[in-house]
Amino acid sequence: MLILHQGDDLDIGEVRELVDSIERESGDVLTGTRVTTYPSAEPTELVAHALVLRLEGDGEVGPDPLSRTGTYTYELSGGRSVVAVVVWADEVNAWVRRVVPQHMARVEATGMTLTRRPGWRRLAGEDALAFVAAARDGEGRRFGDDLHVVVSLLPSTKPRRIRRLMAGGYIQWVDGVFRRAGAALGRVDVAHWLVCVDGPARVLHLAYLSADRNVTALLPWELLSRAEKRGGRKMT
Repeated sequence: MLILHQGDDLDIGEVRELVDSIERESGDVLTGTRVTTYPSAEPTELVAHALVLRLEGDGEVGPDPLSRTGTYTYELSGGRSVVAVVVWADEVNAWVRRVVPQHMARVEATGMTLTRRPGWRRLAGEDALAFVAAARDGEGRRFGDDLHVVVSLLPSTKPRRIRRLMAGGYIQWVDGVFRRAGAALGRVDVAHWLVCVDGPARVLHLAYLSADRNVTALLPWELLSRAEKRGGRKMT
């Protein structure tokens, strides 16, 4: 949700009042929705839509956002005008569209054999990107015969805090994640995107395990325990 407002910054009570009003008007629940406020000398629907399109260009919202946008105009105390825009997101993490190619390029720069796998090429495809951007925690999907993608959503970007969420270490923890997602290790390449969001902070980690056990696996180095790091080395 984007709120364009005149005058001073909105206080928590005013934001809550706006959210309640939009929920009543739209009939939808906005619990968990990220709210960002923007001061504006003259908040209008046109200015709000221009901001949405700018965020689309920055990769902050998914494609064609205006088709999924609701616009609401209110007046606060003191006669201050407010325009609130809610982008009903099919893609809860549209920002990954921008970051995934950058992350993959860093891995490719290492020359790892897995980057020549057909499944790796599928990982950068539009269908796989759209899935990662829209996925809920623990979701998995098969892409052709080459790749199974699994997504985990984590509530912190700090490696130490994330490691605490992984009982027994990443390898033991992710085995359960893969089983619940139906990923058949050893029969298909499996990519695991860890989408980490904590307020405005966002970080992406990737593991990639080839069906060919002779191909070195990519693991999220910063998230491994000390025991798991023994015998390995940081690649990216």
